[in-house]
Amino acid sequence: MRKRGFTLIEVVVAVSIIGFLMVSAFYAFNVVRMNSRDALRVGNIATLSRAMALYQNSSQAGFPASTGECLTGASGVGQALVNAKAIVDIPKDPLWPSNAPTAFSGGATQDYPVNPSADFCYWYYSNSNTSYYLSYYLESTSKSGNQGIHVVSGS
Repeated sequence: MRKRGFTLIEVVVAVSIIGFLMVSAFYAFNVVRMNSRDALRVGNIATLSRAMALYQNSSQAGFPASTGECLTGASGVGQALVNAKAIVDIPKDPLWPSNAPTAFSGGATQDYPVNPSADFCYWYYSNSNTSYYLSYYLESTSKSGNQGIHVVSGS
């Protein structure tokens, strides 16, 4: 008489296939999450650039001066933009809203971030009222850009 059921080999193969499919789905999900955060970062920087242009057009002094800071609603530049009604709320990086960069092109906490800085906030720097730098970090290479530090300047 033959017993009904699965052999040990059949069960191991089925569990292995299910495990492989779960790992593949988890990896793909994480890649999509990173790409969506990068797309959000690029959109936020475009919004901040437009807010800077509005601020400059309405201000007699030009761009807000700063020796370097994370842009937040409580930061000096963030408050200046909100108070001038150039923007309603300052967008923040989805993962690192307050992590400052670790290395700068001009030395101490000045200028724009350079390698090995990674995983940092939207960094604003302006050494004069005629130009500014907005820096951000992309987690992955995607349609939004290459992984790493990106600097947008305005004048």
